[in-house]
Amino acid sequence: MPLLLRALSPLAVALSVLYASTSPAFAQAGDAAMRCAELNSFTLSANAITLPTSGARVTSATFVASDDTANQKGEFCRVLGETSPVDPQAPKILWQVNLPTSWNGKLLQYGGGGYNGSIPPTTEKTTLGLDVVPTPLEQGYVTFGSDSGHQAPNADDASFGKNDEAMLNYGYMHIRKTLDVAKALVERRYAKPIRRVYYQGGSTGGREGLTAASRWPDAYDGILTNYPTANFVGLRLWGAGLARAIYDDKSAGWIPPKLVETIAKDAIASCDALDGAKDGLISDASGCRKQSAALVEKLACKAGESGNPENCLTNAQIDRTLKIYHDGYALPYPLANGIDSYPGYNSLEGILMQLGSEPQMRNPPVSGPNAHHSSRAFEFLQNFVARGQPLDLLSFDTRDPGKFKDRIVELSGIIGAPQTDWSAFADKGGKIIWLQGTDDPSVSPYGNAKLYEAIVAKMGREKAAAFLRFYLVPGLAHGGGRFSPAWDNLTALDNWVENGVPPVNPIVMDATKSDTRGRTRPLCEYPSWPKYKGTGDMSQAASFTCARD
Repeated sequence: MPLLLRALSPLAVALSVLYASTSPAFAQAGDAAMRCAELNSFTLSANAITLPTSGARVTSATFVASDDTANQKGEFCRVLGETSPVDPQAPKILWQVNLPTSWNGKLLQYGGGGYNGSIPPTTEKTTLGLDVVPTPLEQGYVTFGSDSGHQAPNADDASFGKNDEAMLNYGYMHIRKTLDVAKALVERRYAKPIRRVYYQGGSTGGREGLTAASRWPDAYDGILTNYPTANFVGLRLWGAGLARAIYDDKSAGWIPPKLVETIAKDAIASCDALDGAKDGLISDASGCRKQSAALVEKLACKAGESGNPENCLTNAQIDRTLKIYHDGYALPYPLANGIDSYPGYNSLEGILMQLGSEPQMRNPPVSGPNAHHSSRAFEFLQNFVARGQPLDLLSFDTRDPGKFKDRIVELSGIIGAPQTDWSAFADKGGKIIWLQGTDDPSVSPYGNAKLYEAIVAKMGREKAAAFLRFYLVPGLAHGGGRFSPAWDNLTALDNWVENGVPPVNPIVMDATKSDTRGRTRPLCEYPSWPKYKGTGDMSQAASFTCARD
């Protein structure tokens, strides 16, 4: 290289950097990256958080550039941090807040799953959202969530429940504590006010959304709740009752997987055409439920049969396991909000009961080899109720829990969202879109339907309809199932909150990984369901109407 060019090279580099830094795109990216880096020193005092903590701090703030250098879509600051407990023996709350460079003025909080223990995927789509729609973060939402106040390798671990502060954080406190941190970060990063705050999630995340709106109605504007564990304690007691039904008397009530599959196959064949369409979906769930007794009688062992893993049901399997699975249970004492029962499931209507692959219960029970709900019930009773005292699940009586009764009732008011009067949330303009699947083996579809009916009875149908939409979706399980409805649910919620336009029988697409993927159906407001018109393509929503009979 000639001497003159070598001498000019540093100048040329400097000029090129100066030129680039003065271009609008470079300046904005550089400014956003700088503002992101500044958050590494962010701390929040305890008195700035609504509920008791020892303060919060950022542990890392990382600028994530957009793949498209021509605009800022997808560009954000990933902020990780921790909120310290009051009790030094309690775990910290770990959280993530994503701050988009182009912010739309709205926040979206993500809920977790199971017993939590990890930060939810806050950069991904909403629960049951469409893959083809930009993620909320790409749309300009500040997205955030937390691990609910403890760290665990999987969502089945409830050992944190022995600590009071960790248990309260899981029950409800982490929701508001994390919101307060997110709002403080937003205030530091942007020079404009927050317009809306939404919550979205499924299962535990669905319960958290309802909890957020019920406990802090002024702090939230809209909730997307999918198959929520609203009656959390009632569900756990149901799991304990199921364990007794299956494993008592040397596991006389256990139903082998092959026979469970036979029940599902026969139920589909029996009920599929009740909605006018033989399409593998049981839309007329109530009609199918009425013929359950006939299906049980058909599968019952006849005289001389001792029971076979593939073709018949014994008296113990029918009178104990299927009874609690299909009919639920009642308690002689009330839980929070007067709830004293837990309805059953569609155990004879096409779902595969999660009764475990092994006839003997392990100690402690393990979901998969053992009934899924027996594992979740044991974790709850051992850690939240007995607090480390020895507990034998097969000696526990849900109707007469003895010394544990008061603790169980107390917990039902801490963990769950069973309230029926939503006036405070409704009067300030809050909205809720609630989906529950008929094929859900983890949360009773009839339990959530019963809670919705109680809300309508308490508030009146007109007032309930002004803020709440409840959909009982045929074929939807606990995520997945034979029909997994995907739709632009966040836009629907935002449009209702912002413009007063509620969703009216929106069209949803089947997102299952099966040969029916892509078919569409209307979301029908409960108690209506999709009924085939008698003509037209069964894979298209236009061929169905929302019916009640």
